[in-house]
Amino acid sequence: MKTIFTLATAAGLVLGAIHSQGQSVTFDFEDGTDQGFGTGFGNDASKSFPIVNIGGSLRMEVPLGGFQVAGRQSQGSDAFLNAMNAGAASPSLYTISYDWYVDTSLSPGNYGSFLQLGTYINAGSGAYAQDFPGSGKDVELNGTQLASGQVFSGTVTESFTQKYGAIDPGFLAQTFQRFGLIMNGDGSQLKVYFDNITIQAVPEPTCLTLLGVSLSALLLVRRNSKR
Repeated sequence: MKTIFTLATAAGLVLGAIHSQGQSVTFDFEDGTDQGFGTGFGNDASKSFPIVNIGGSLRMEVPLGGFQVAGRQSQGSDAFLNAMNAGAASPSLYTISYDWYVDTSLSPGNYGSFLQLGTYINAGSGAYAQDFPGSGKDVELNGTQLASGQVFSGTVTESFTQKYGAIDPGFLAQTFQRFGLIMNGDGSQLKVYFDNITIQAVPEPTCLTLLGVSLSALLLVRRNSKR
């Protein structure tokens, strides 16, 4: 039993070391609120988005309107600011991800001929970047899909570098950061439901190797102790 406890404890320490590499934040809307999201460049409290239960998961409903349709800005030195600053400092090691869901049966004929989704970031320094237009778009649906009456959904996960290319130095060590959602389309009743908007670190390969080596060594010790 002592060896088993040592194995579990050591594995936990290694995993903890990986986790401690960076800050992370997730907006899952499970508290029934939009968790600080507001208009594209407005104050967080300037707009409230409906939270809708879809398949047992609460999602934020965002209608088409403008281009930068929704944004979340830092509120002092919060987890969001820390994650954004960490992502700007290590853009290839941090990802931005979110779940999206479109139900074209909600308003037949009113979802338009195209829908494109993307994201943007903006800092207090004035620095701005977006993964749009061109090949940077996260999601693209055409008129046939939008008129089909079907549900379309998925998850987008990309690093800061994949999304925004070389990060402007103006994003580094900021006291104010904003992340936002982009929607481009022509449907009069078009709505997208977002969930699990996450900014988080990706374990470095060296740490994953360390985890594998550590667990292998500990398992060997455990086997030898049984002899």
